[in-house]
Amino acid sequence: MNTNYIQYNATRCVVIQKKILLVEDDNLLRMGLKSMIEMHGEYVVERHVATGRDAIQHCRQSTVDIVILDLRLPDVQGTIVLRQIKEIIPSAKIIILSAYNDNELIYESLEFGANAYILKGENPDELFLAMKYALSEDLFISPKLAKMIIKDYLFVNRQCKTLPPLHSLTSREKEVVKHIVEGKKSKEIAENLFISIKTVNKHRSNILGKLGLNSCNELRRGSVHLLNELETIKERIYKGENRTRRRIDNDTPPLDTQRDNQ
Repeated sequence: MNTNYIQYNATRCVVIQKKILLVEDDNLLRMGLKSMIEMHGEYVVERHVATGRDAIQHCRQSTVDIVILDLRLPDVQGTIVLRQIKEIIPSAKIIILSAYNDNELIYESLEFGANAYILKGENPDELFLAMKYALSEDLFISPKLAKMIIKDYLFVNRQCKTLPPLHSLTSREKEVVKHIVEGKKSKEIAENLFISIKTVNKHRSNILGKLGLNSCNELRRGSVHLLNELETIKERIYKGENRTRRRIDNDTPPLDTQRDNQ
């Protein structure tokens, strides 16, 4: 059942309030959010629930404009709830309100269709700003999270300029590197990888040449662990950038369409 919530302001102008589904398992926080949101005047909490199943069931029965979703729910993983709600109501704007500040979780939420990601405990104004951005088809991320993402990105870029990349190594060479860092000799590496000692020594030579190192001792100083971590971070950031870029590209109509609508 769809219901338009209409409010009259002082000048008797009709204001259609945006309907919100609030999904938060903390009862005290949920009621506090409901009161704060409805005091704003532009929104009405149509329903507030504590579980993912109740949220999905409500979306099957009623269309909402905005879903404020906690990722930590007692029954269903938050990202699964997010994905199912977007399948049921593609037009719904999903605001993630979470205590988690993990980059990978942020990227995953955006990939599944979230319009905003904000942290619990931050300025309440961020919630209203996030809803405003979402309704305008824009993405919003808490400034604290955005700063963290940019800081990681800049760190990776700086380090990658001074340290040799591991992506130039083959899968087998990376396996050999791992054993070298662990302090294993050529004979042990050969036995573990089921290859000859001659092949191991050839891999050693190729690895040093590709990484620009003079000896295997440099591999054992921990620099390769840092390089591997940098590659992992860089890969996550790259995936996140692509996910966000795909979302923006999908949400932006072709130029011809934009002209036709003007």
